[in-house]
Amino acid sequence: MSASDPGSLNGHAARVAVVDADRRVQQSLAEVLRVAGVDVVGTAGDVRSALELVSAQEPGVLLIDPRLPDVDAGAALLSSVRLGWPSTRIVVMGWSDSGESRMPEVSSFISKSAPSEEFVAAAVAACDC
Repeated sequence: MSASDPGSLNGHAARVAVVDADRRVQQSLAEVLRVAGVDVVGTAGDVRSALELVSAQEPGVLLIDPRLPDVDAGAALLSSVRLGWPSTRIVVMGWSDSGESRMPEVSSFISKSAPSEEFVAAAVAACDC
């Protein structure tokens, strides 16, 4: 993969994990990212699975809808990731730019209705490979 590939930064693949309660969203986003050349290291649908994934794979970027199954669980996950893996960038996705995206743990926000290219761009931009 070269530095000009959409899923790379400085010639290195952006390592991304996708966390969303909806399995279809997980699968769709993971496929869009993989097609663009992003190294998707896994997906998760709940806080426990997400923490296990981050611990095992140490992604550079966590693409997450923090409503797992509610905002409090998502906020706890964001705080846990920031404490345990401070170099992991967190990109929050949702239907509106609500309070979660303004939390200090969050690197950026992307609307779930954004085109697939924007998800790739957000993941790559958040990566500090």
